Parts: sequence; structure tokens; C-alpha cells
Amino acid sequence: MTGGYLDRRPGRYAAARPSSGRHRPWLLPLACAVLALLMWVGPYTHVGPWARPGLTDIGVYERVVEGIKAGRLPYRDLDLEYPPGAAVLFWLASLVPGHDLTQSFGRLMAVTWAIATGGATTAAGLLGYAQRRQALIGLSMAALPLMLGSLITTRYDAVVTAVVSWLLVAALATRWRWMWGLLIVATLLKIVPAALAPALVIWQAHRTDWRRATRSLALAIAAGVAIVASVVLWAPDGLRYVVHFHTARGAQIESTASSIVLALHTITGRPVVIDSTFGSQGPVGAGVTAFAQITMVASVLAIVVLVARFVRRLTRRPAPADARLAVTVLASTIVLLVVGSKVLSPQYLLWIVPATLLIPGRRGLAALGMTCATMVATQLYFPGYYWSLVDVETLPIWLLLLRNLLLIALVVLCWPRRSAAAGRA
Repeated sequence: MTGGYLDRRPGRYAAARPSSGRHRPWLLPLACAVLALLMWVGPYTHVGPWARPGLTDIGVYERVVEGIKAGRLPYRDLDLEYPPGAAVLFWLASLVPGHDLTQSFGRLMAVTWAIATGGATTAAGLLGYAQRRQALIGLSMAALPLMLGSLITTRYDAVVTAVVSWLLVAALATRWRWMWGLLIVATLLKIVPAALAPALVIWQAHRTDWRRATRSLALAIAAGVAIVASVVLWAPDGLRYVVHFHTARGAQIESTASSIVLALHTITGRPVVIDSTFGSQGPVGAGVTAFAQITMVASVLAIVVLVARFVRRLTRRPAPADARLAVTVLASTIVLLVVGSKVLSPQYLLWIVPATLLIPGRRGLAALGMTCATMVATQLYFPGYYWSLVDVETLPIWLLLLRNLLLIALVVLCWPRRSAAAGRA
């Protein structure tokens, strides 16, 4: 049997089994993880543009690490715009052997990406995909750093990808405690994964019941609130700074809203002013604010519709079609959040994998190709043409618009259809 199978307990399904390699399901994920490491220490470290970090966030991380070593606490003694998990990660990176934080951080990200690759391949097996499809997903994950560029070594978003990869594995394997625990970790690293909670609680309720699912959600919320509350107790001003940083900043130059404003400037010649605030650059004015609000509201409404349809359709799906539908909904949610965000830094594209690579059927293959194309389109302008984009030059504006249009097309590909989980894998 190539898909999911009925659990002997009433009203429950067991996780979908891998479609091949059943006796050694760990072998292909391990091979893909090793390949990811080999590509990282080979071409990604020593060849061409990937060996030059370009624009980097390592300086911000280093300031935090040096402050911690000097006895200062993040949020209380150090301003930090990231969630609490990020400060812990920066400190852990400093413990990795290397002659400086840049090298240590790059090595940590290499291991992290191998873990993410193994998780993506494992998830493909749990979805019951053919071994060729599993290998394609694993190879795509291993090669993805070459598609997106050198920024993976200098941002910590790869860790979010690794955590979400294994969150998907836990969800597909019906390991509920692991699923919610990993969601807490992902949310403490970047707040965005919290938006997956509605789809995850629906998924657990489908495989168990609503009482257990809502109890799990409540416990996860309580655990997350307890961690954040501890930060509030020792550094209330620091937490207020984080909230102010993310609510007061305007639309970042690479966001969907900004790309529309820049494209209109190129077409009509309407003046646009670029300002540098909150550590990034972006156009200012009523027009970009309106577009940012429209895109955010549209993405939130789309997610609400998505979740409502998920509840209705999931009850009619047997295993493993229900699992494939769940992955499709999670992928759509993540891409919608990225498209609608007022900040769309290049590293945020790491959030969309591996979910977009796991879409079932032929549309899944198209989504995989579109995901790769989005990564490559990003590397066309970042980091090489980033400051030309800030100078409002025509070529990088159109390259940025192309990247954002590809993301919108990816939303369309990921959006669940009636046959979303019925196609061959």
C-alpha cells in the first residue's frame, strides 16, 4: 500500500507510509542531507558569487553576542528587534568553532540546512510520494542555497525552515506534542509561523477530535505566553521596543506594495522618495501605505477563506489525501503571508520551503519549479542590484516586480482545488 492506512483505534488514521524504501525510510533523507552538506562545503562556500556574503546581518548578531558575553541581557540591556529565540540562536552560533562569527554562523547554517533537507525528504515519504518524487524534493532542497544566493549564510531564517520541516514531519506522523512544540520554537524564532496554528488545530481535530486538538492548542499558547511573559518581567521596555519596531516601520522596498509603487513610478514618472528607517529602505507616502494595507488585508482574508474551506473539505478526504490537502493549505498560508507582508526581505523566501515543494500531483511539480524560479529571480537583483533598486533604477525595479509576480503565481498554484490531494504523486 502506498498511502496512509487505517489505525485500529476507532476514528483515527495512522501516518502515511513511504511509498518505497519502506524498510529503510531514513536512507533517502539521510543521503539528501549529506548531499546538502557537500554542496554547502563545495560550490556554495568556494565558487563565484556564493562565496561572497555581500549584504549581511552578521554585524547585528555579533553585537548581541558581544553584549551577552559582557554580561548584558538582550531586551533589558540590548535593543533587539527579533523574538526571544533569536538571541539564544546567536549565542549558540558563537559556540561553533570558527575564526569569527561569520564563519561560525555559516557552519551552523550548513548543518541546519542539511537538517531541513532531511526533514523535507522525510515529509515527502510520509505523504506516500514515489521515491523519484521524494528524491526530487530532497535534491531541490539541497540545491536551493545555490538558487537564492549567499544570504543564507548570513541570516538565520534557514533555522526556521529546518524547524518547520520537522514540524510538518511531526504533523504527518501524528506526533502532536512534537508538532506543537516545534511550532512554539518556530514562533519564538520568527513570529510568522504562529499563523499556521489554525490549520494545524484543524488537522489534529480531523485525525483525533476537537477536544484534544483545542487542548493541545491551549497548552501551546500557554507555553508561548509563559516564555514571552518571562521576557516582559525582566525587560518590559525591550518588548515594547520589539512591538514598536515591527508596527511602526513602513513598507520595505522589496515588499509587494513597494514593488507596485516603484513599477508605477517607472511607467508614469510619478516621483517616489526612498527613506531609510528601522534598518531597511522603502518608499514613503500615502500611496505605498495604502497598497501595503490592501495587500495585508487581502492576504489575511484569503487565509480566512482558506482555513474555512479546509474545514469543509478535510472531512471528505481519506488518508493519505487528507494529509496532502493539509500540506497544500499550510503552503498556501505561508506564501500568502510572505506576499502580503509589508516586509519581504530576500531571506523570507526560505519560509515557503519545504511546504511549496510538497504540493501533490502535477501542480506540485509546477509549484516546485515556480519556487525555484522565485529564488533565482531574487538572486538576479539581490545583493548585486540592491542599492541600484534603492536608487530607483529601472532594471532592478522590473526584476523585483518579476520576483513578486512569481510569488503571486505561486499562491495560485498552491491554492487547494477540489482535486488538490487526489492526483498522482
